[in-house]
Amino acid sequence: MRLSRFERIFIRIARNYVGLYKDHAFRVYFDDARYPLIGDGPEIIEVRFHHAEALFKAVFAEGSVGLGESYCKGWIEVDDRLYKHFLSMLIRTVYQPRLLLRLPAGDIFYILRAKFNRQFFTKKDKSENINSHYSLSEWFADAADANAFYLFWLDAHYIQYTCGKWDEDTRTLEEAQENKLAFYADRMGIDQNARGKTMIDLGCGWGGSLFYMAEKFGIKTKGITLSTAQAAYIRKEAARRGLEDLVSVEVDDVHNAAGAYDYVISIGLLEHITDYHHLYRKVAGLLKKSGTALFHAIFHTERFYKVDPFLSKYIFPGGSTPGIRSNLRIFRKYFKVVDRNNLPDNSYPKTLACWYDRFCRNEGAIRKLLAEKSSVTDIDFAVRMFKHYLVLAQCGLSDNLGLVANIMLKTEVAAEPDTAPAQPIRIPARSGA
Repeated sequence: MRLSRFERIFIRIARNYVGLYKDHAFRVYFDDARYPLIGDGPEIIEVRFHHAEALFKAVFAEGSVGLGESYCKGWIEVDDRLYKHFLSMLIRTVYQPRLLLRLPAGDIFYILRAKFNRQFFTKKDKSENINSHYSLSEWFADAADANAFYLFWLDAHYIQYTCGKWDEDTRTLEEAQENKLAFYADRMGIDQNARGKTMIDLGCGWGGSLFYMAEKFGIKTKGITLSTAQAAYIRKEAARRGLEDLVSVEVDDVHNAAGAYDYVISIGLLEHITDYHHLYRKVAGLLKKSGTALFHAIFHTERFYKVDPFLSKYIFPGGSTPGIRSNLRIFRKYFKVVDRNNLPDNSYPKTLACWYDRFCRNEGAIRKLLAEKSSVTDIDFAVRMFKHYLVLAQCGLSDNLGLVANIMLKTEVAAEPDTAPAQPIRIPARSGA
């Protein structure tokens, strides 16, 4: 079988991979030509490459964008349940030196060239960035249809489009998400004595934390979002639940938030922020004297981090993962208590796996919605775009390539009698048990 240069590099990557990860073998087809089985693992991952020469040229020239677009165009054909194993092989080869350095120098050159080909994509302004994803503004004219798309795979009593908290005994996604909300309430000192107090959620999504804090503790909550579809959902749901006196929402930039609150929470906002100093200074000003804030985000620990270009181009334009070290330094500038806590390992990969499973199970209904209600012309590409995103994120957040942390913040420290003035408290990271 005659293979192109980049097809041969892929074969060497696969052979190298199964030498260390022995659970799988790979049966691959280059167009209609079947290559001999790679590896002898008990589970065989069958992958068919269409337009194989062009596909691998795009992968090694354009990196993540070339790979993702090839999948979206149908050039990579693999069972939905097994796609994560194919992507894991490529991602681990890029990020694990024990795999990468076993390859020939020429292969390493092309792999690293692909890795660092990282363009950044954004829309004309922040509102367009947010609405293009969270309101699917380029696909749907009606907010209800955009929300229906997400409800096929996110729907819950307290919708969360962020990582759940998966403890050792957690069994379902709903349980993991409510674990997180209960844990964050406890972290912020919210209990039954908090009835009547106030909370603002910056980047509130579909209002999961608003409804949770209102229903469980009687807190008067307000959400801020730039997504017009999310705001429409929250208003309708607040009316349906009879919570209009406790739950409200505004369509605005979080940097414009005003008022004084007992609690400020933000779950999954920081990935859309560029001016952290302004935001944290703003939050410190929103808190009442004894108030508490909490930020939850995916953080990176890389020294030379750049956002994944496929995600930037197709999923989160203008988005980027914040750095944990730099953000902790900024937090300490504006808050006297800075308490970092990491969610249990693999909480986000487990969450993403559940979303992906739900998406695949509801794919028929999603395709019907797109065909009947959207302006999408290439439904196959659109569906595969979300499937690739969910698996890419799952694989990328496995193997400790990213961390999900929550930072509890206070502007005041309870004064002890006859003590020196309080200094910023630096509390080591703890696991969320």
